[in-house]
Amino acid sequence: MAAYGGGGLGLVREFAEALGKCASLQERSSRALCLRLMAKELGTPPAVREYDVAHYFLLELASVCLESPRTMRALLEALTAFHEDVTEIRALTENLLADPALPVDEVLSLRPLLDGFAPPNLPALCRRAVGNLRPVPPYPDAWSAFEGLSRLNARADGLPPTLAFVEYAAAEAPHDRRFALRSWNDGQAQALSLLTELRNLRQQAAYAGTPEPGNAYLVVRLLRREEPGRYLLTSWRHYDPDDPDAWRPRQERSVEVTLAEAEREVERLVFEADEHWARDADRIHVEFLLGSDDLTLPVHRFRTELDSDPVSCLSVGYCVVVRSLQRSRTPRWHRAWEQRWTALRDTPELARPLVVGGRRTEDPRSGDVSGLDARLRGDRSVGCLVLSEPPEGSGEGAQEALVALRCGVPALLWDTRAARDLKTPQPVVHSDDSVYGLFRNLSGLREAVTELRTEAHGGSLNGRDDHPGHHLVLLWDDPTRPVESPQPLTGPDQGVDGR
Repeated sequence: MAAYGGGGLGLVREFAEALGKCASLQERSSRALCLRLMAKELGTPPAVREYDVAHYFLLELASVCLESPRTMRALLEALTAFHEDVTEIRALTENLLADPALPVDEVLSLRPLLDGFAPPNLPALCRRAVGNLRPVPPYPDAWSAFEGLSRLNARADGLPPTLAFVEYAAAEAPHDRRFALRSWNDGQAQALSLLTELRNLRQQAAYAGTPEPGNAYLVVRLLRREEPGRYLLTSWRHYDPDDPDAWRPRQERSVEVTLAEAEREVERLVFEADEHWARDADRIHVEFLLGSDDLTLPVHRFRTELDSDPVSCLSVGYCVVVRSLQRSRTPRWHRAWEQRWTALRDTPELARPLVVGGRRTEDPRSGDVSGLDARLRGDRSVGCLVLSEPPEGSGEGAQEALVALRCGVPALLWDTRAARDLKTPQPVVHSDDSVYGLFRNLSGLREAVTELRTEAHGGSLNGRDDHPGHHLVLLWDDPTRPVESPQPLTGPDQGVDGR
């Protein structure tokens, strides 16, 4: 197998000379300890023999490390434990851990599987494959992307970007091609002693879902004014196709409105966004940043095309959610919030929903807010909480929402109808199977709720009002996308009952 960076005795000698500057690798006893530390990182002792002459040992250690990025990184971790200055070695490692020179026959066998294959989210697949290494240019198809990425160094997990890209491309490919791509990838990873790293990435790719190119955001904040029924409406817009992971919202003007005027102002903002992003944005998200006393404002029922007949529903054409102004302005809640969000984003397969008063054995009982608080504080895997009723006033729904916000739960879901308004004693969100179906993939909950709302408006007139898509509200709170500077809560946004 070719060594990383192209192999060759010159690379072995260069790396051995850099290692020779580490005092811990000069004595036999400290060298043995270094190998034991590496074995803890690798799970097995590295195949390096001891020699009486330190230089011989360093040559063999360098040779073994150049054949496996895992072994090289284990060595760097061990040297760091010895408090060695590994700055020069790390810099050299970045150059040596270039993408492996794959056998020509293997590359030729891959080309028919990628040539001409151009999924619409190809740029996003490339960005995922390189991690945080560097920006990548646009490529016309998967084969061109593979060739371009082959010139980049290994990722932080040791995988070459080309193997990572093939894995992400396989997740998007039809069944037969997916099987062939993963089989090819397994062969290369096994030859490079990276099979464990590849399998970890495969699990992440399977649950990551399709990357969403061109997501644009319109955030609307409604602040209560002293005069009853009036609000200060402020909006922010964000769209950056060149850096989709960045968050640079631009604030628009603020206007005082009534709730009816707010609907028309949101229509104007949405129309402007549509015109501005017409050729670029794949999906526009409309997010309402609301205080604790206003989470039940019927923003999910806002309409567009108000001057025509028929009008349109905002939450059908756009991904509409609410956000918590109270939590964004309460810094002491942010640690738990960020921790749960990171878990939901990075390992969505491990995140679980809870339904207060639900029919499953793991669901918490309604009416026991203290028990819910203890449950959420002790279980960080909960990514979504379904409330027993709308979060109004000082009712149970409001208390459940407050507990969930304090404990960092990033997503809340509720039925806007109170139990007294229903024909059945339980809200639709508890009894309808289509709602439980939303929980199969919490990372795609926004899109799933939007689809349910679209289904509700497209159904028959007879059952339309009873469809859960008409009555669901989703609070979806991403702590990495703030729109205002941190500030203390004052006035009507000071929580529930002043808490």
